[in-house]
Amino acid sequence: MGQQEGADPQWLRVDLGATATISEVKLTWEAAYAKAYTIQTSADGTTWTTIYSTTTGNGGADDLTGLSGSGRYLRMNGTARGTAYGYSLYELQVYGT
Repeated sequence: MGQQEGADPQWLRVDLGATATISEVKLTWEAAYAKAYTIQTSADGTTWTTIYSTTTGNGGADDLTGLSGSGRYLRMNGTARGTAYGYSLYELQVYGT
């Protein structure tokens, strides 16, 4: 994760290895979840396009379907924490072609 614990925003970036079309992302949160976050894609890891955004995250498992994006990189960008701690993802799954 970027930056220090307790500071927003923080992000987690995944390199898919090649450009992919992304239709679904599954996030499984641990106790430290994001109340507000975006899912973003990028071709180069520098310029990001938001394909999903929420401000009402409640932890647990988020199965985000019907997404429409493409890129080699995908990131979860957390902008508001659900607890006093940082962000903790148990699992991040990306589906597409």
